[in-house]
Amino acid sequence: MKPISWIISIPILAIAVIFAVNHRQRTPIDLWPLPMEVAPPLYLMVLAAIFVGFILGGATVWWSQGRHRRRARERRYRIEQLEREITRIQHSLELAQRDLARRQSASPETTQPANVQMLTSSRTGT
Repeated sequence: MKPISWIISIPILAIAVIFAVNHRQRTPIDLWPLPMEVAPPLYLMVLAAIFVGFILGGATVWWSQGRHRRRARERRYRIEQLEREITRIQHSLELAQRDLARRQSASPETTQPANVQMLTSSRTGT
């Protein structure tokens, strides 16, 4: 996207500079409701119009992309919430495993249910 932007921007900039150099004459502008008339150079009026169009175009794009930014923000918050929940569950799992290991070392394996005995024996390889 960057090379395309440069390919388009450089000729437009060159055209704007050539236009500004060739159109330095003053052009009167009547500000109708006010009793005023200003006479800025023609290139200044054209460049000001281009600048205003650029700002309005950027504001329009920014406004239209608002729902995508909101959706991304909501997803980021949801991901953070789920990561906190994963951390909490991992911590409680570690505590449960420590408690189970403490119980196994303190009492014989006969006090454990059969499925826990099978799980622990398959992990240890016995």
